[in-house]
Amino acid sequence: MNLLSEPLGRSRQIGYGITGIIGTALVAEVVLRTGLISTPGLPVPSQVLAETGSLIGDQLFWQEVAFTLQEWMLGLLIATIAGVVLGGLMGAFTKVFIAFELPVEVFRVLPSVALGPILVLLLGSGMLPLSLTVALACVWPILLNTMYGVRATDATAVQTARTFGLSGLAVLARIKIPSALPFAFTGIRISASIGLIVAVSAELLIGNGQGIGGYILVNSANAMNLDTVYAATLVAGILGVAVSMVFTVLDNKVFAWKKGLAQ
Repeated sequence: MNLLSEPLGRSRQIGYGITGIIGTALVAEVVLRTGLISTPGLPVPSQVLAETGSLIGDQLFWQEVAFTLQEWMLGLLIATIAGVVLGGLMGAFTKVFIAFELPVEVFRVLPSVALGPILVLLLGSGMLPLSLTVALACVWPILLNTMYGVRATDATAVQTARTFGLSGLAVLARIKIPSALPFAFTGIRISASIGLIVAVSAELLIGNGQGIGGYILVNSANAMNLDTVYAATLVAGILGVAVSMVFTVLDNKVFAWKKGLAQ
């Protein structure tokens, strides 16, 4: 008797996922069409899909999508630079860790969207405060993963570098940071999805009508455009899935060697 089931292949996993999505949509369609649930404003899947098709040909909507992606990429870039630099220093030097431990713990638990209005007051409206809001949400997984990756650097490699007379900063730059790159990229992959969610949320809260969040906000003011709102939300969700898949593929391709180290 075989108690251990064989792992599902990639194609079967995708098939089951698609089946679950279609099944859920069909159930929702039947429930809403038959009146089992008659609450006004609930999304009927077929109508939302039809409106999504209309959005695909809407040039104005894709301009807003481009704005959100630019804002997200800038925020992720800022978070990556800050997270890798500070995380590397905190992982390599005890004094730096002690100096920044409390500020990191304090700011890490603050919702970045709540800091958005303060950034708008300081910097004005536009893409910069939105991108900084995204960066504040994205930086922590990158920082912590980099810090732990630096600490996990092979001690023999570090001692060898010191034997050749490399300074602490040189060891960090040449040995520890490269060794921690798989950890850092895992943090970037996690932050990428978080950042896209925060980008749309920040546009809803502190934006000036730009981006996917601004598009949703403007159209939700008219109760007759709820299908458009749901369609834009669906597009944002699809973008999030696409971003996660792209970063997962990059992780598996670029850092495939790390799996061998884990065995």
